[in-house]
Amino acid sequence: MTAMTEPHSPQRRGALPLFDPSTALVSSAQMRCLEEQIFAAGMPVAALMEKVGLAVFAQLRQDFPHAQRIGILCGTGHNGGDGLVVGRELRLAQKEVKVWLGKPDDLKPLTADHARYLRALGAEFVDRLEELADCDLLIDALFGIGLNRPLGDPWAKAVEWANGSGIPILSLDLPSGLNDQTGKIWGCCIRASHTYALGLWKRGLWQEAALPWVGQLRRIDFGIPPWACPAEAVPQLLLQPWPHFPPDPPLDTHKYRQGSLLLVAGSTAYAGAAVLAGLGSRASGVGMVTLVAPAELKELIHSALPEVLVHHWEGIPSLPPVAEKPFQAVAVGPGLGETRQLLLEILLRDWAGIPWVIDADGLNALAEMGVERLPENGIQAILTPHLGEFRRLFPGISLEDRLEAAQKAAAQSGAVVVLKGARTIIASPTGECWVNPESTPALARGGSGDVLTGLIGGLVARRRAQLGQAMGISELLSCACAGVWWHAQAAIQLVGERGPTGVDPVHLAEHLPKALQILRGQKSV
Repeated sequence: MTAMTEPHSPQRRGALPLFDPSTALVSSAQMRCLEEQIFAAGMPVAALMEKVGLAVFAQLRQDFPHAQRIGILCGTGHNGGDGLVVGRELRLAQKEVKVWLGKPDDLKPLTADHARYLRALGAEFVDRLEELADCDLLIDALFGIGLNRPLGDPWAKAVEWANGSGIPILSLDLPSGLNDQTGKIWGCCIRASHTYALGLWKRGLWQEAALPWVGQLRRIDFGIPPWACPAEAVPQLLLQPWPHFPPDPPLDTHKYRQGSLLLVAGSTAYAGAAVLAGLGSRASGVGMVTLVAPAELKELIHSALPEVLVHHWEGIPSLPPVAEKPFQAVAVGPGLGETRQLLLEILLRDWAGIPWVIDADGLNALAEMGVERLPENGIQAILTPHLGEFRRLFPGISLEDRLEAAQKAAAQSGAVVVLKGARTIIASPTGECWVNPESTPALARGGSGDVLTGLIGGLVARRRAQLGQAMGISELLSCACAGVWWHAQAAIQLVGERGPTGVDPVHLAEHLPKALQILRGQKSV
């Protein structure tokens, strides 16, 4: 546990750090430190358990209105106590409640008190797990945060039985057996249909490895005071994306004020990558796109993107003086094939003065050269690797904890790193980090990433043109966040319209403008 700090009122603390309980992702050590601050300020442990239990009960009634017979798997600590408070309220609401105590002789005092009172209210305490088989709902109150070892018996047997019972399971704080930091499991784990995070989101809940175990996620707010927050910046969920989008253009704008993107993509073997990246950039609203590709692809590109200027490989010009550069951003990588290293060398030599978005073969070339070439050349960039590309770029960084890995990669490269996956992570070298909370397996198709590259590249060019000056890392981070969220939301909408097999990259790119219009309409409701 981290050292306890003396609580301060908001008046004494002065300016508060940027901390939003609805989006913050904390470690178990940070959560314990926060709780210790609350207890030190005078909040009794028993009172906090009451607040948590009552809030869980209120949410449970909304999510499971028809559950009449509820079974509680109860551990020995305060997570078990939380479950017993919920059981008390269920019993008072005339529900049938059954309780399985794994180790009834080892209960903490407060947990034992709640068990004794629940028994007095008429709840049935069972010795065998099979006696819970007629329940409509199971509450997993075995273990909360801080678990650091595989579950032994009787807990492992309880997990195995619950997972095989076919009964919906509600886990309190996190599924028992889940690593609260990495989202991986300690040997075995409850497979929850719902998880209620208590107070703040735990990091592990939003890691990709946790997806098979957590079910539907909800946060139960128990009123955390503003002075009780981590001293350091924490990762956040991308629940409020709109501040990351470029402003709408003014009424008197023109194409040159909407940004100009240099897109370097495609090869004879991967001709479609250039088209897909171009379609993504078109959807971004950027004013001009110049696509650099092999000469034999020009007819294909113009048939799909008649508005795009096309130059073949030999057409990459040397840069004029900085003030006269014709492009606001470079997006490089999709489908470059064997020419990737030569092209990247040319770009590193001549195009270091504007922000980059690097994907696919651009990342492979960068891995061959060394990612340190970016800071050595003074290049501010957004890197968009999937897991394999990340390993090639950053072989010394462990992926045991994907959040930590993305943050380390951003610090090492000086770039914004978009670690793609079911839970895409966007990390800045400044330490700021975001997790896209919602996506779809339908994006797991070739070409989806090419669309994202063009989309983010166009957003960067637009934003830089609007600023009229060099962009900082914070603006690059915002463009990456906006692009990742928009791309995922468009795919989710397409699943609803066309089904999970209908989200091919062409339809995805074409749907991006309509998706944004729908999302803006939902925002205004």
